Amino acid sequence: METKALKRLGGGALALTLATGLLAHPARAQTQDVTVFQAFQSIQYLPLYVAIDEGIYAKNGLNVRKVTAGSGAAGVAAVIGGHADFSLQDPMTAVLADKKGASVISVAMVVNGVPVWIITPPHSSVQTLSDLSGKTVSTALAPSTSTYLLQRLLKQKDMSSTSVQQVQIGTELAPVAAGRAAAAALYEPQVDEGIASGYKPVYSFATQYPGGYAFSVLDTLASTIKDKPKMVQDFVTSTNEAEALIYKSPATARTVAEKEFPSLPKAVVDNAVDRLISQHVYPASADISPASFQNALALQVFVGNVKPGTVSYAQSVDDTFAKAARHQ
Repeated sequence: METKALKRLGGGALALTLATGLLAHPARAQTQDVTVFQAFQSIQYLPLYVAIDEGIYAKNGLNVRKVTAGSGAAGVAAVIGGHADFSLQDPMTAVLADKKGASVISVAMVVNGVPVWIITPPHSSVQTLSDLSGKTVSTALAPSTSTYLLQRLLKQKDMSSTSVQQVQIGTELAPVAAGRAAAAALYEPQVDEGIASGYKPVYSFATQYPGGYAFSVLDTLASTIKDKPKMVQDFVTSTNEAEALIYKSPATARTVAEKEFPSLPKAVVDNAVDRLISQHVYPASADISPASFQNALALQVFVGNVKPGTVSYAQSVDDTFAKAARHQ
């Protein structure tokens, strides 16, 4: 039964009101669901969280859901299996999947630097990298980029007397605290957790690649690029906007990080974000440059996962969406 108010509104006015309401929310009808599988919940992935939490994806018509896969390989598998539109992890995971016949393409940069530092405990006699000769460094269980980088560094520096102790990722400081290792090679926010307890950095991998290092990227299927180019463009454009916002407003970046990592002390989160910004680990844009890709690829060649000359930037990366995002 019509209410008195509805009767007073009148048929014509009601139609006008409904039409106006629809016009006021045009994006609501166009919103597209997008699923992203991230390898881990990681402070390195802050651009994704900023884009979600600050409503940037939503503004561009996307309802983005993030799922933690537990590993990069599991994230890429979700994309291949049709359970996710995008995955976020080391681009080399997608490269290895592509070599097995899956057409997985990298479309946007999320971590364009190496977020790995070697730190030593308070009152340690170790002041420089060379002081670690003959000592033990703890690092994450392979396969881990931090471990591969450490192994290559020790080889390059002719430090074969330095041993590497691999432990579960996130527990790299435990052997140091127990006196079984002289230093730890680890990621944020564990770096700033250690620094808060008096540890000090003696080596930064982040400063070794001024041309960038494709540490973590967003991947999708070649078929998704072909069938849903607008969705891919909107997603990359939003990610690009979030990355710009991190540098424009570090305070916003810190606030989002505090929300995403509520169990960590605020000072640890804030210092980790500031370190990742200052050392340009977060990218200024979503572009995946050939140099950054080659830097990541060279490590896989060193490890032996990829044979020299068998993988190219052109077959692994589609940077057209990121380039278009920069000009919007």
